[in-house]
Amino acid sequence: MLTYTIHELENALSMLDQELKMIGDIKITVRAIGGFAMMYYGLRDNGFTIDIDSLTPDYDDSVKNIIKKIGKELGIDEDWLNTDCAKLDGFLGDLSNDIQWVKAKYSFECIDMKIADIKGLIQSKAKAVNDGGLVPRLTDKIDLLCGLRSVGINCVMDLDSNIDYSFIKNIYPICYEYLCSINKWNK
Repeated sequence: MLTYTIHELENALSMLDQELKMIGDIKITVRAIGGFAMMYYGLRDNGFTIDIDSLTPDYDDSVKNIIKKIGKELGIDEDWLNTDCAKLDGFLGDLSNDIQWVKAKYSFECIDMKIADIKGLIQSKAKAVNDGGLVPRLTDKIDLLCGLRSVGINCVMDLDSNIDYSFIKNIYPICYEYLCSINKWNK
């Protein structure tokens, strides 16, 4: 599986913005969540991701075709911008309403781009770990710990005493059990 830096994906976004502008000012919405958002905030240790996950309804076929075309031109995955996470149970409806969206630093004309705030990223990773049951993806576990450390939560005691993140224990019990099972949260 190929991975990309934030700069490679930012370049792809710029190309997408230009393509959308050239074909008639088509506007799309991107609500970045996942690895790209983690990198945007400097929270992902390795600095790579496989795509940009947008917590939005699916794009129409003309936009999907442009995304694929840009992927081919840049030699990156044709699905480098996708809405797959929006199709997961409870992500688009439930979780997307809880997240605070921060305007991205980019100045696109045809892309309304926002990034999930850090608390929203932590909640999305807690949900992913919880919903993954006994075998959540390793990247979700690592991202969850990086996100928690970024807000000063370095152990279960810190988590239990932080009311802003009590939702982990209250809503995501499998995730909470996982966090309790970790002896050392440090890198």
